[in-house]
Amino acid sequence: MIRWIQDRKWLSSSLLAAFSILLLGGIDLLVQGYQALIVTFIIGLGILFAIKIPQLSVVLVIAGTGLELYFGLSPVAGGLSAAIALFLTAAFASRIWYYVSLAITVTTGLVVAWANSFALPLGEDIYGLYLRTEVSRSTAFILQVSIVVAGNILFWLLGRLAITYEVFVGTEFDRALSADTQAKLTLEVAEQNERFEIARDINELIIQKVTAVISQAEGGAYAAKADPTSALRSLERVGVSARAAHAELRRLFDMLNKRHAISAAPPGIDELQNLVVTYREFGYNVTLAHEGSRFAISEGAGLAIYRIIFDALENVKQHCIAGTDVSIDFSWVSEGMQVLVKDNGVEVDRRSQVSLHDLDSGYTAADDARALVETIKGAGITAMRERAALYGGSIEATRVPGVGFTVSAIFPHLRSVAGAS
Repeated sequence: MIRWIQDRKWLSSSLLAAFSILLLGGIDLLVQGYQALIVTFIIGLGILFAIKIPQLSVVLVIAGTGLELYFGLSPVAGGLSAAIALFLTAAFASRIWYYVSLAITVTTGLVVAWANSFALPLGEDIYGLYLRTEVSRSTAFILQVSIVVAGNILFWLLGRLAITYEVFVGTEFDRALSADTQAKLTLEVAEQNERFEIARDINELIIQKVTAVISQAEGGAYAAKADPTSALRSLERVGVSARAAHAELRRLFDMLNKRHAISAAPPGIDELQNLVVTYREFGYNVTLAHEGSRFAISEGAGLAIYRIIFDALENVKQHCIAGTDVSIDFSWVSEGMQVLVKDNGVEVDRRSQVSLHDLDSGYTAADDARALVETIKGAGITAMRERAALYGGSIEATRVPGVGFTVSAIFPHLRSVAGAS
């Protein structure tokens, strides 16, 4: 569910807000009237903005609590909406705001608990619980504080646990992919150990045969001094032994080289999913998608595309904070392909530092104008362009003001240039 909320921020928060307003607002309307419904509506709106604008969510929770105290209401069912908003903020907001949200939500809950215990005159009741003595007041206050503190901390911890599980553990598919990769690595290690055993045996044979060649050569040189005609026979025996040693060397070379070529196959587009899992473990929300009919390409082209995407992700890791959304989108057409690597690192970094009174877009018209004419340069971009040019492609790197960075690799004739048969 957390991935669905993460991928559809406004849709998911809108549905959760509507559900809480309709259900909890309906309960409050029946129990305490339209004033309680207004309070629940305002607090429920906090759910709508908890993911994208946590500052506004906190303000709405405070405003709803203030109205609840002003109307003199008993604790409303809509207070649960504040806990739901806290869950979303803990999962998706920056560090400072998920702590601020926890403190504000707990504090407003404690204020409501105090107002519905010690601020009420003796003889009043809360949902049938009459406050006839100071002891009953204290009991009601302790009960409400326990519910507020335990409930809000529970929702906050669930939000942190959900996003941590998603980012650092991944989905079941991610774990299955990691297990499959681990199995392949284990198999390769076992095969390498077997190759070392075979190489050791062949090496012993080669040493024996080379020793025989040396002995025969030395014996032939000695015999040639006494009987020159024996030199020809000695050379023949040396030739036979040398050819046998050469054959063993060739067998060792072929065996090691063939296995090495299989184990060291260059990475390509199919290996990008492993890279995506790795960057999720680094704390980035990376997605990979293909659109259109994919066609086979040569190993060299696959390696070039893999390296372009790898360098783009390295740039994200170097310049963007954890929590940045990164998308890798392939678009396949009949003869070519385009891949876009987009991030929102600037937006995420700004959200992590913005204050309650600074909810602007974070950039100016001058930034827009500069982005239109700016040419991104650097050793990394130059290397990407050189790799793309090998297969008739081009690289375009652009800065999106207030959002992040985009790298576009276009290969218009990839099928004809590097299509695999």
